[in-house]
Amino acid sequence: MTLTHGHGLTIEDLEAMPDDGRRYELIGGSIVVNASPAPRHQIALGNLNQLVRAACPAGHTTIFSPIDLDLPGPQRVEPDLVVVPDASIGPKRLCLPVLLLVELVSPTSVHWDLVIKRDAYAEAGVPHYWTIDTREGHEDFIAWQLEPGADRYEAAITSADRIDVILPVAVSTSLDDLFTP
Repeated sequence: MTLTHGHGLTIEDLEAMPDDGRRYELIGGSIVVNASPAPRHQIALGNLNQLVRAACPAGHTTIFSPIDLDLPGPQRVEPDLVVVPDASIGPKRLCLPVLLLVELVSPTSVHWDLVIKRDAYAEAGVPHYWTIDTREGHEDFIAWQLEPGADRYEAAITSADRIDVILPVAVSTSLDDLFTP
C-alpha cells in the first residue's frame, strides 16, 4: 500500500490517477494505492460472495471489488464486498445507502481496513461492517455493528474459526472452508 500524502486531494485528483490495474481510494483528502490482491484473498472473496449473495434480502445484491463506492466528504473507496440496495447502483459506481461492507484484511492493509476504512464507514452510517483477516496464522472474523445514533462500530461477533451471523444476512461457514479453492 502506498499513501499519497496531501490534504485536500479531491475526487478530480483521484480520477486523474492512471488506469494501471491498481486500486485507488480517497479518504480524508489522501489517496491510497493498493496492489492487486493475492490469490488467497480472491479465493476467500469469491467463496464469501456466493454465501452472502444466496442470503441477500429482496431488492439487494452483492457486488465485489473492484467497484467504487462514494462516501460523504467527498471520499471514494473500493470495498472488497458490498451488499447494496438496487437503488444504490449507479451507472459508474455505488452510492449510499449500503447494508453491509466487507474487507478482507491483507498484510499490507491491516491499519487501513481495521482503522481508517472502519472509521470512514461508521461516519458514513453504514450499519454493518465485516472484516476477515486473510493473513496466514492470523485468520479471524469480526462483525462490526453501528449502534443507533453512534458514529463508531462495536464488535458484535468475533471468531477465530467461523463466520456465524444472522444480521444483516445469515451466513454460516468455517474460515477454513472460506479459504479453500
